[in-house]
Amino acid sequence: MSENDSLQRAESLWFSPEIVVLRANTRVFRVFAAILKAQSSVFADMFTFPQPPSADLEMMDGFPVVKLYDDPDEVEVFLKAIFDSSFFMPPPAETHFEDAIGILRLSHKYDVPYLRRRALEHLSTIYPTRLEGYDNRADNTESTQVDFHRRIITIQLAAEVGSLWILPLAYHDLCRREILDIITSVEWQALGEKERNACLAGHSARTSYFPKLYRFLTVHKADEDECDDWSECNRLRLEFSHDVVQWVNTTWPLDNWNNQDWTAMEETGICETCIADSKAVYAASRQTFWDQLPQMFRLPGWEGLEEMRRVALSVF
Repeated sequence: MSENDSLQRAESLWFSPEIVVLRANTRVFRVFAAILKAQSSVFADMFTFPQPPSADLEMMDGFPVVKLYDDPDEVEVFLKAIFDSSFFMPPPAETHFEDAIGILRLSHKYDVPYLRRRALEHLSTIYPTRLEGYDNRADNTESTQVDFHRRIITIQLAAEVGSLWILPLAYHDLCRREILDIITSVEWQALGEKERNACLAGHSARTSYFPKLYRFLTVHKADEDECDDWSECNRLRLEFSHDVVQWVNTTWPLDNWNNQDWTAMEETGICETCIADSKAVYAASRQTFWDQLPQMFRLPGWEGLEEMRRVALSVF
C-alpha cells in the first residue's frame, strides 16, 4: 500500500484544476472555476451544466470563454474580492465607494452571500439609521461629499437589491439639491418611477418640515422658568432670527446649524437659560425630523428598516 492510500482528502478544500475565461465586454479574466462554484450558486449551476460543444463556442488559450453582460470594472473588483481575500475587507477597513457598489451589485446577482453582506456593511456606514450616526458621519468627508451621480446609483441599487434601510438617507442626500436641478439632470431618468415619485414626495416633505426645526428661535418660555428678563431675551432671539432667515438653506435641514451659530446666538446677550432651552428644543426637533425621514420618502419606519438590516447582515 502506497503512502497516498492512507491520505484522506479534505473534500471542501479539494479543488479541481478546471480553468474558465470570463469575458466582460473586451476585458477577460482567467480564473479557477472551482473557486467560483464554491462561492456562487449561480456560477455553480453555470459550470455544472455546461453548454454542449459547438462551432460557435469561443475559446481562449484552450479554455472556454463565458460571456458576462456586466460592467467590466465591476466584474474586475468582484472577482478580485473572491480570489484575493485581503482586497475587500469589512469595516472599519476603508474601501472605495465604486468597489462597494460593484461588489454589491454582482454578489447579489451571482449569489455570493458573504460579499453581499460585506458590501452592505460598508454602505451602511455611509448611510446610518440613527441620528447620532448621521452626525458622526460629518467627519467622513468621502461619505458626505458623494456627488450627484453616486447618489442616484446608490438609490437605484439599494432598491434593486432590497436594502431599503439605505434609502432614507440616500434620498435625503440627493434632496440637498434644488428640485429643479434634480429633475432636469440626465441621471434622474435612470431612476424607476417609484423611486422618482418617492424623491419628489420626500423633497416636498423636507421643505415643509423646515420651519419646525427652527422654532427654537421664536420659542416662548413659561413664567416659572428661570429667565430673569424673558421679554428682553425674546426680543433678542426674534431679532437674531431675522438675520438667520437670510442665509439658512432649506435643502439642508439637518446641517444648517452648528457650534459657531450657537456662539453667535450667545453673543447677542440672550441668557444662558434661554440658550439652553433653545438647544433642547432644536435637538428634539432634529430627532423628530429624523424619526419621520423614512415616511417622507414612502418607506417603512426606522424600526422595520433596522430589522431588515439586521436580517440582511446576519450570518445564518
